[in-house]
Amino acid sequence: MPRPKGSKNKTKAAKMDFAAAIEAKAAEKAQLEQNISETLDQINSLKAQLKANRAALKAAEKAIDKLESKKASADAKAAMDAQKNELESTVQKLLADGMSMDEILGKLNGQNQ
Repeated sequence: MPRPKGSKNKTKAAKMDFAAAIEAKAAEKAQLEQNISETLDQINSLKAQLKANRAALKAAEKAIDKLESKKASADAKAAMDAQKNELESTVQKLLADGMSMDEILGKLNGQNQ
């Protein structure tokens, strides 16, 4: 008969406490699930903040656009008033120099063409 290999005095492996291992893994799983739920809550909170910030940004952009259009309108009006005042002063000067209104109108029509 062949001889068995190895020592016959091997120690037997200690029996594992499966209940304790399952309980430890279950506690670890519960902790991980709690961490995930907290992270999801934080993400949802940040999403809400992002949405509010985007809405505020959009409102600010609208206000800027409105103010820019008002500024452009005011600048155009100021330019027209300046041009009107210049034209009136030129007409008054020409009238003071002795030019008739018909000559002034003819000169203006000649300049416009």
